[in-house]
Amino acid sequence: MSKYEEQKHNLSLKLKDICRPYPPLEEKSSKTSQPISAFESHRKKTNVEEAKKASLAVVEEWDDVATITPKLNEPPEYQAKTCTAVVSFSEAYDYFRKSDLSQHMKNIQPFSERHGLSAVFNMIFGPPKLKPNLEYERDVVFAIALCQLEWETPIHVQILQTIYKKLTGSKFDCPSNGSHWQDVGFQGTDPGTDVRGVGMLGILQFLHLVVSPPLEPLARDIYRIARSERQNFPLAVMSINLTKIALDSLRRGQLNRECNSQGNVIDVLNEFYAAVFCHIFLIWSHQQKTIVDAGYILKDAERFCGHNVSKALRNLHLHLASYANCKSNAFEPAVKKAKRCTDEAGSELARGFHNVAS
Repeated sequence: MSKYEEQKHNLSLKLKDICRPYPPLEEKSSKTSQPISAFESHRKKTNVEEAKKASLAVVEEWDDVATITPKLNEPPEYQAKTCTAVVSFSEAYDYFRKSDLSQHMKNIQPFSERHGLSAVFNMIFGPPKLKPNLEYERDVVFAIALCQLEWETPIHVQILQTIYKKLTGSKFDCPSNGSHWQDVGFQGTDPGTDVRGVGMLGILQFLHLVVSPPLEPLARDIYRIARSERQNFPLAVMSINLTKIALDSLRRGQLNRECNSQGNVIDVLNEFYAAVFCHIFLIWSHQQKTIVDAGYILKDAERFCGHNVSKALRNLHLHLASYANCKSNAFEPAVKKAKRCTDEAGSELARGFHNVAS
């Protein structure tokens, strides 16, 4: 047999071996074997009622755990966000007016004492005396200026929270101490350190600026420029300085004529405060002033507004009326509109200066 035939024969034998049929399968027993399963074995050995009770106990325990509120990394007094109600100026002022101010009444200085020729000159050429029926209201105003901020008094906290939320747009209260107060123009972490000169009257007038509907557009513009990059200034501190200017003007009798005319002291004081703020705002924005100019601008505002009370109030009303004109173009960009309104009001103010000078 040749080598080729031998290889062919071996290959055929392998093919036969590979293709050999498998033996027939044995028939399965008709008796089914028991499954071998740990779960089945456990199920047969377990008491179903006891398992249900254990399962319910686990669910209840988990529910109790799920209702626990985590308190890590939260200030102790502000673990949950709070939102006190916004307070109006009239509500806040009524609280102080109805409070016992007898201790402060002993220490007030409601008018400037003059002697000698100064008293004679003031009697002849000075402002009229305040009507007797308005003297008590004037004294109350000066007594409020001696009341200091107390975080334990709810209305004090409510006033500050209202100011903060109105200016910043926050929906929730902020902590009593912290750098966030600098966002509305206080210098430190506690507003109480900034209001010592004029007490709660300074906070009340700041509240009046931000919650009084006619003044809201002005307050918004003042806050905008106070937070600007180049012309920024501490808004709350500026407001407190203007409250001092208003108080000094009332003490000198410069607001007596308006108070007698309107039959009211606090309303005139608030209006004059807003007028001085408007005067400073228009100069600040129209003449591109910065914090470096604040000192002499405050002195100029005190001198001009104190000697021209009626004119200062008229300029305030002109500026507030200009906001109504600005609403005519609803599609004008907000920044451009604000600049246009400020320019228009500045022009009105310039004409007012010219009329006073003439």
